[in-house]
Amino acid sequence: MVGDYTRTMREVAAAGGKPKPVWMTLQIAWSGVSKPGKTLRMPNFPEERFMTYQAIINGARGLVYFGGHVPQAWSERDRGLGWNWAFWERVLGPLVEEVGTKSPLAPALVAPDSKLPVKVDGAEGVEFVVRETSDALFLLACKREGKTVQARFTGLPAAIGDGEVLYESPRRVRAENGTLVDWFAPFDVHVYRFAK
Repeated sequence: MVGDYTRTMREVAAAGGKPKPVWMTLQIAWSGVSKPGKTLRMPNFPEERFMTYQAIINGARGLVYFGGHVPQAWSERDRGLGWNWAFWERVLGPLVEEVGTKSPLAPALVAPDSKLPVKVDGAEGVEFVVRETSDALFLLACKREGKTVQARFTGLPAAIGDGEVLYESPRRVRAENGTLVDWFAPFDVHVYRFAK
Protein backbone atom coordinates (compact mmCIF):
# COMPACT_ATOMS: atom_id res chain seq x y z
CA MET A 1 0.00 0.00 0.00
CA VAL A 2 3.00 2.30 0.25
CA GLY A 3 2.82 2.99 -3.49
CA ASP A 4 -0.91 3.68 -3.28
CA TYR A 5 -0.42 6.20 -0.47
CA THR A 6 2.50 7.81 -2.32
CA ARG A 7 0.37 8.34 -5.44
CA THR A 8 -2.45 9.76 -3.30
CA MET A 9 -0.07 12.20 -1.62
CA ARG A 10 1.29 13.26 -5.02
CA GLU A 11 -2.27 14.03 -6.13
CA VAL A 12 -2.84 16.08 -2.98
CA ALA A 13 0.49 17.88 -3.45
CA ALA A 14 -0.46 18.71 -7.06
CA ALA A 15 -3.75 20.33 -6.08
CA GLY A 16 -3.77 23.93 -7.12
CA GLY A 17 -1.70 23.26 -10.22
CA LYS A 18 1.79 23.54 -8.77
CA PRO A 19 3.05 20.07 -7.72
CA LYS A 20 5.26 19.86 -4.66
CA PRO A 21 7.73 17.12 -3.74
CA VAL A 22 6.36 14.34 -1.53
CA TRP A 23 8.20 12.71 1.36
CA MET A 24 6.95 9.40 2.72
CA THR A 25 7.37 8.04 6.25
CA LEU A 26 8.08 4.31 6.44
CA GLN A 27 7.99 1.97 9.40
CA ILE A 28 10.59 0.85 11.86
CA ALA A 29 8.18 0.56 14.82
CA TRP A 30 5.08 2.42 15.96
CA SER A 31 2.36 2.28 18.60
CA GLY A 32 0.31 -0.23 16.60
CA VAL A 33 2.98 -2.87 17.16
CA SER A 34 4.65 -1.72 20.36
CA LYS A 35 1.88 -1.15 22.94
CA PRO A 36 0.87 -3.79 25.51
CA GLY A 37 -1.38 -6.42 23.96
CA LYS A 38 0.14 -5.89 20.50
CA THR A 39 2.64 -8.13 18.73
CA LEU A 40 5.96 -6.37 18.20
CA ARG A 41 6.58 -6.61 14.47
CA MET A 42 9.16 -4.69 12.51
CA PRO A 43 9.88 -5.05 8.79
CA ASN A 44 12.68 -7.36 7.72
CA PHE A 45 15.14 -6.29 5.02
CA PRO A 46 13.12 -7.50 1.97
CA GLU A 47 9.95 -5.86 3.33
CA GLU A 48 11.59 -2.52 4.11
CA ARG A 49 13.41 -2.63 0.76
CA PHE A 50 10.16 -3.22 -1.12
CA MET A 51 8.40 -0.36 0.70
CA THR A 52 11.33 1.98 0.04
CA TYR A 53 11.50 1.29 -3.68
CA GLN A 54 7.73 1.23 -4.14
CA ALA A 55 7.60 4.71 -2.61
CA ILE A 56 10.40 5.95 -4.91
CA ILE A 57 8.85 4.34 -8.00
CA ASN A 58 5.53 6.02 -7.24
CA GLY A 59 7.07 9.46 -6.85
CA ALA A 60 8.44 9.93 -3.33
CA ARG A 61 11.33 12.40 -3.41
CA GLY A 62 12.26 11.92 0.24
CA LEU A 63 11.96 9.14 2.81
CA VAL A 64 11.81 9.17 6.59
CA TYR A 65 11.99 5.99 8.68
CA PHE A 66 9.91 6.30 11.85
CA GLY A 67 10.19 4.37 15.08
CA GLY A 68 13.86 3.94 15.92
CA HIS A 69 13.14 6.01 19.02
CA VAL A 70 10.38 3.68 20.34
CA PRO A 71 11.80 2.08 23.53
CA GLN A 72 9.47 -0.94 23.37
CA ALA A 73 11.25 -1.99 20.16
CA TRP A 74 14.79 -1.72 21.55
CA SER A 75 17.11 -4.59 22.30
CA GLU A 76 18.97 -4.59 25.62
CA ARG A 77 22.00 -3.04 23.90
CA ASP A 78 19.76 -0.43 22.23
CA ARG A 79 18.49 0.70 25.64
CA GLY A 80 21.95 1.90 26.52
CA LEU A 81 22.28 3.71 23.20
CA GLY A 82 18.81 5.29 23.07
CA TRP A 83 17.86 4.20 19.55
CA ASN A 84 17.10 0.99 17.63
CA TRP A 85 20.62 0.31 16.36
CA ALA A 86 19.88 -3.43 16.08
CA PHE A 87 17.32 -2.58 13.37
CA TRP A 88 19.83 -0.24 11.73
CA GLU A 89 22.47 -2.95 11.51
CA ARG A 90 20.10 -5.67 10.32
CA VAL A 91 17.79 -3.73 7.98
CA LEU A 92 18.08 0.02 7.59
CA GLY A 93 21.85 0.48 7.27
CA PRO A 94 22.19 -1.88 4.28
CA LEU A 95 19.14 -0.27 2.68
CA VAL A 96 20.49 3.26 3.14
CA GLU A 97 23.67 2.08 1.40
CA GLU A 98 21.50 1.28 -1.65
CA VAL A 99 19.62 4.58 -1.76
CA GLY A 100 22.07 6.91 -0.02
CA THR A 101 24.06 9.75 -1.52
CA LYS A 102 27.15 7.56 -2.11
CA SER A 103 25.31 4.75 -3.89
CA PRO A 104 25.55 4.11 -7.64
CA LEU A 105 21.80 4.81 -7.75
CA ALA A 106 22.06 8.27 -6.12
CA PRO A 107 22.19 10.31 -9.38
CA ALA A 108 18.98 8.65 -10.58
CA LEU A 109 17.16 9.37 -7.33
CA VAL A 110 17.40 13.12 -7.89
CA ALA A 111 16.87 13.01 -11.67
CA PRO A 112 13.43 13.79 -13.10
CA ASP A 113 11.28 10.96 -14.41
CA SER A 114 12.22 10.12 -17.99
CA LYS A 115 9.93 11.07 -20.87
CA LEU A 116 10.73 7.78 -22.66
CA PRO A 117 7.56 5.88 -23.70
CA VAL A 118 8.40 2.80 -21.61
CA LYS A 119 5.55 0.37 -20.95
CA VAL A 120 5.33 -3.03 -19.25
CA ASP A 121 3.33 -5.95 -20.62
CA GLY A 122 2.33 -9.32 -19.17
CA ALA A 123 3.18 -8.27 -15.67
CA GLU A 124 0.20 -7.61 -13.45
CA GLY A 125 1.29 -5.71 -10.35
CA VAL A 126 4.66 -4.56 -11.72
CA GLU A 127 5.31 -0.85 -11.08
CA PHE A 128 8.28 1.04 -12.49
CA VAL A 129 9.93 4.38 -13.12
CA VAL A 130 12.65 5.31 -15.61
CA ARG A 131 15.24 7.95 -14.76
CA GLU A 132 18.08 9.23 -16.92
CA THR A 133 21.36 10.82 -15.95
CA SER A 134 24.09 12.14 -18.22
CA ASP A 135 25.80 8.74 -18.40
CA ALA A 136 23.12 6.12 -17.61
CA LEU A 137 19.53 5.03 -17.89
CA PHE A 138 17.95 3.53 -14.76
CA LEU A 139 14.83 1.40 -14.63
CA LEU A 140 13.52 0.82 -11.10
CA ALA A 141 10.80 -1.83 -10.89
CA CYS A 142 8.95 -3.75 -8.20
CA LYS A 143 6.17 -6.33 -8.07
CA ARG A 144 3.18 -6.26 -5.75
CA GLU A 145 1.57 -9.42 -4.38
CA GLY A 146 0.26 -12.14 -6.72
CA LYS A 147 1.91 -14.68 -8.96
CA THR A 148 5.46 -14.67 -10.26
CA VAL A 149 5.42 -13.01 -13.68
CA GLN A 150 7.69 -12.41 -16.63
CA ALA A 151 7.67 -8.68 -17.32
CA ARG A 152 8.34 -7.27 -20.78
CA PHE A 153 9.44 -3.63 -20.77
CA THR A 154 9.21 -1.91 -24.17
CA GLY A 155 10.02 1.61 -25.32
CA LEU A 156 13.60 1.67 -24.07
CA PRO A 157 16.19 3.21 -26.41
CA ALA A 158 17.17 0.72 -29.12
CA ALA A 159 20.84 1.57 -28.56
CA ILE A 160 21.03 0.17 -25.03
CA GLY A 161 22.14 -3.42 -24.60
CA ASP A 162 23.84 -5.00 -21.61
CA GLY A 163 22.85 -3.69 -18.23
CA GLU A 164 23.69 -4.42 -14.65
CA VAL A 165 21.13 -5.26 -12.00
CA LEU A 166 22.29 -3.15 -9.08
CA TYR A 167 22.54 -4.96 -5.74
CA GLU A 168 22.17 -8.38 -7.42
CA SER A 169 25.76 -8.75 -8.64
CA PRO A 170 26.92 -10.55 -10.71
CA ARG A 171 23.51 -10.73 -12.42
CA ARG A 172 23.24 -8.79 -15.68
CA VAL A 173 20.47 -8.35 -18.25
CA ARG A 174 20.31 -7.62 -21.94
CA ALA A 175 17.85 -5.29 -23.64
CA GLU A 176 17.28 -5.98 -27.34
CA ASN A 177 15.61 -3.57 -29.75
CA GLY A 178 14.34 -1.46 -26.86
CA THR A 179 12.87 -4.43 -24.96
CA LEU A 180 13.90 -5.94 -21.63
CA VAL A 181 12.39 -9.16 -20.27
CA ASP A 182 12.85 -10.30 -16.68
CA TRP A 183 11.10 -12.29 -13.94
CA PHE A 184 9.42 -10.80 -10.86
CA ALA A 185 8.24 -12.72 -7.83
CA PRO A 186 5.87 -11.04 -5.37
CA PHE A 187 7.59 -8.10 -3.63
CA ASP A 188 10.70 -8.36 -5.82
CA VAL A 189 12.65 -5.20 -6.56
CA HIS A 190 15.04 -4.92 -9.52
CA VAL A 191 17.18 -1.84 -10.21
CA TYR A 192 18.60 -1.88 -13.74
CA ARG A 193 21.39 0.42 -14.91
CA PHE A 194 22.31 0.79 -18.58
CA ALA A 195 25.32 2.87 -19.55
CA LYS A 196 24.59 5.42 -22.28
